[in-house]
Amino acid sequence: MRTLLSNIGQLYTCDSSDRVLANSYVVVDDDRIAEVGQGMPEGHFDQRLDLRGQIVMPGFINLHHHFFQTLTRAIPRALSGHLLDWLKAMYPLWAGMTPDDLDAATQASMAELMLTGATTTADHAYLMPGGRAEYTDALVHGARTAGLRLHLVRGCMTAMEDTLEADLSAVLGPRAGGLVDDEEAVLADMAHGIRQHHQTGWGARITMALGPTTATYQRMDFMSRISELAHANGCGLHMHFHPRPDERVWCREQYGKRPIELLQDAGWLAPGTWFAHSTRVDAEDMAQMAEAGVAVAHCPRMLVRLGARVTPMHEMLAAGVKVGFGVDGGASNDSGSMLGEIRLGMLLHRAAGGEGTVPWQQWLSPYRALTMATREAAAILGRSDIGRIEVGCCADIVAFDMSPIGFAGARTDWISGLLVAGDDTRASLTMVGGAIRVLHGRLAWDDERALRGRVDTITHRLIERAHGLTGLDYSQMA
Repeated sequence: MRTLLSNIGQLYTCDSSDRVLANSYVVVDDDRIAEVGQGMPEGHFDQRLDLRGQIVMPGFINLHHHFFQTLTRAIPRALSGHLLDWLKAMYPLWAGMTPDDLDAATQASMAELMLTGATTTADHAYLMPGGRAEYTDALVHGARTAGLRLHLVRGCMTAMEDTLEADLSAVLGPRAGGLVDDEEAVLADMAHGIRQHHQTGWGARITMALGPTTATYQRMDFMSRISELAHANGCGLHMHFHPRPDERVWCREQYGKRPIELLQDAGWLAPGTWFAHSTRVDAEDMAQMAEAGVAVAHCPRMLVRLGARVTPMHEMLAAGVKVGFGVDGGASNDSGSMLGEIRLGMLLHRAAGGEGTVPWQQWLSPYRALTMATREAAAILGRSDIGRIEVGCCADIVAFDMSPIGFAGARTDWISGLLVAGDDTRASLTMVGGAIRVLHGRLAWDDERALRGRVDTITHRLIERAHGLTGLDYSQMA
């Protein structure tokens, strides 16, 4: 299949030369980019798409998500309260999730990502009730159906925050209703997932990474076994990392070391490791992360949603830490928009620490935000085949229509207009490996309303089950 994308208003290639081409075109042969240029090429094309008035760029790369949470978005009971309050309300819902539910959640999450410009995503799948391998298989099936590239982080939760495990076990049953994992079972399923699903090489559709939801400082041997398994199989490592003051004190008292030093001892500080959020890292942590090539997935909407501190992204970048963007879980974000996340991320870091404390010289430019979401995110995942519109790269391409009134007066610099102006996040085109997954702002592979309906049915069942176990009224705010 030979496809021509023509009459492109502004093409941001994000290549090594940072080329921006007006009145341009891209030729796609099957799953690869074959030509990039200006004007109109000669030759036969099986398919032609006129992208007049549109901005075109590489597909966005989402570095952090929790697909299962899409089943439980905007639940009134969980709309107020900090992290522990939120988790105490949400875990009883998630404990009722089945593999089929996760399949549907994966498709819905990927649909929303595609509709907002993402072509590759990570999913930190740390919650699989009972630890059954069927959940991993269901997630992969959902990804293959939707067609987004997936970096699947087979996660785990061998311990819960604070007293949550004891509190929830009294209501849900042993090990918090099966949410708390057994270490040996987790390692076995991680190995199974790698054997069954991990792909390497150019154009990989499904790759595996490993990592618990947070570091288990009490069991650093377990952390070491995870890193050894990942390194032996060419997999990445990923988890939430934002060590609290009490964790720092505990690590110092027990080991005489800082949390980041313990992770280094356990083999976690290496290229291919990326952390989520990192809102509490200090200057020493950043220096060590930068030296080791460890990156961060910045998820700005989650910080606002849960009232968390703002990630000091400007300090990370100044220290040499690689940073990309993540959507985070549907229930800790309640939106799944990749473009929306980039828009907010470009602005939110300016408020870190309070008014005026971030020098304007360290503010992100719109173009830097774009490269962080494309070629820099690809490098974080160890990939050179995506993140750029360049001959030989995967044909992962997105377009947004810049003709609506929301962009009036905002086309002096088109990428600035897209990220600072406009109120619509829908892509006019999303192409993954040459296959059109979104066209004219609509899914090309499923009926959007039918997919939403399938998820709504699951959500209702999970709420009814959790209400029966806990007595909580999930329709009312706490």
